[in-house]
Amino acid sequence: MQEILQKIIENIPGAEGAILMGFDGIAVMQATRDASGTDIESVAMEFSFRFIELCKAAESLEMGTITDITVKADGGTLITRVLNEEFFVSVFLADPRHLGRGRWILRTHAVDLAAQL
Repeated sequence: MQEILQKIIENIPGAEGAILMGFDGIAVMQATRDASGTDIESVAMEFSFRFIELCKAAESLEMGTITDITVKADGGTLITRVLNEEFFVSVFLADPRHLGRGRWILRTHAVDLAAQL
């Protein structure tokens, strides 16, 4: 799984880190760029609890299961792919110009991550 997370950040320009995390806020594994100053674990842990609420809201509104979540802010962009009811993978982008590529890379590698859980 570590190799997959490393491939994700290497293939997304501007990606500072990737993390596999449980919705309980516990990190399973992470990878960061050498020069990254972003604490990807803290970012994902803080948002994990909000993601639970988003999933519940979508369910109560009969929208179905959430598969992707994107949070864009002045300080960066967090793209998230839900792997199953227990885990998700997130990538933090310092530069949102590569958001589309990031979502595609994350989606293609999420299959391999989910298979290894």
